Amino acid sequence: MFKSRSALASYRVLPGVDGADGSRALKLGEIAGTTLIQIGVYPGAAAAVAAALVPILGELPDSSVAAARRGDRLIMRIAADQYWVVGGESGVEARLREAIPAAAGSVTSLEGARARLFIEGLAARTFLSRLIAVDLHPSVFPIDGFAQTGIHHIGGLLLRVGDDRYEFFALRTFAAFIWGVLLDAAHPFGYDTVLPESMK
Repeated sequence: MFKSRSALASYRVLPGVDGADGSRALKLGEIAGTTLIQIGVYPGAAAAVAAALVPILGELPDSSVAAARRGDRLIMRIAADQYWVVGGESGVEARLREAIPAAAGSVTSLEGARARLFIEGLAARTFLSRLIAVDLHPSVFPIDGFAQTGIHHIGGLLLRVGDDRYEFFALRTFAAFIWGVLLDAAHPFGYDTVLPESMK
């Protein structure tokens, strides 16, 4: 099986930079090799799909802003009839295809279509607040909260995974552009980059 190349493989790797005060308050990077699956639900088949997935994923979440954590995977309801499954064992895609009746829904791997970038550090919330139009205060955007938003007019999905860590799922075709925007905007804060082993 072919191994997916990093979405940033053709991007010139730059060292980190010191911020205005000489510190580095951010870490920016890409997470490679993540399971990312989209489940589509056909009209009138929501109950059938939900029942079929209980043994694999548990109850599907109702929220459109909070991910459901199931062990080492997250499940997000990104639309009324669409879910994302992030992480977990690599064989889950085949199990989902087998469980969902062909007339009820679809299972699509997005691993080659999205880049999973991360922003981490004490300045992460302040930094992202300058780039996106989403209230990131912890009382509004808690851990495992998510929002479909954009960076520099490019749409994606922002997920908060820790106190000072966020992830942005970008279309692969725009990943290098988004990466460049993040690096430019991070200069005042100072940053280090953490990239996949294949790029080092």
